[in-house]
Amino acid sequence: MIKRTAEVVLAVIGMLFGLVTLVGFTVIGFILDSAANTTDGIDAFTRNYYQSVEEAGLAVADVPSANQILDMVHTYAILALIATLVFIVVLVIGLIGITGNKKPVLAGFMFLIGGIIVTIGGFVVAGFIPGLLLVIAAILSFVRKPKDPFIA
Repeated sequence: MIKRTAEVVLAVIGMLFGLVTLVGFTVIGFILDSAANTTDGIDAFTRNYYQSVEEAGLAVADVPSANQILDMVHTYAILALIATLVFIVVLVIGLIGITGNKKPVLAGFMFLIGGIIVTIGGFVVAGFIPGLLLVIAAILSFVRKPKDPFIA
């Protein structure tokens, strides 16, 4: 029987870093969304947004409106929450499959899916490290095979 310590360690570290990334983006999204739900918050955001656009020398017609930006933040907050929940479920399935060497191929696919989710959900830059750790764990799950006792 082959030991899967490396896969488990990489997956757990990737899961912890990924959770910090995804939960952080989710919390930030919901904080921005709740702050913008008040009349004062919307007015302040709109005023600052258009002032920043003018300072950057951009035409107001060339950029999205302030309401579109607020809608995007709201949508991202919900999508980040969904990505976090799916990420947790996928990695728990992967960790259950890899412990005891029960289903290493299934675990490899789960780690790969989790790596893709955290990389995309973390805007590639913040999710790169946990995604890379999970992809390495997936590759190890696919490649490492138990030794055949009948072959010398």
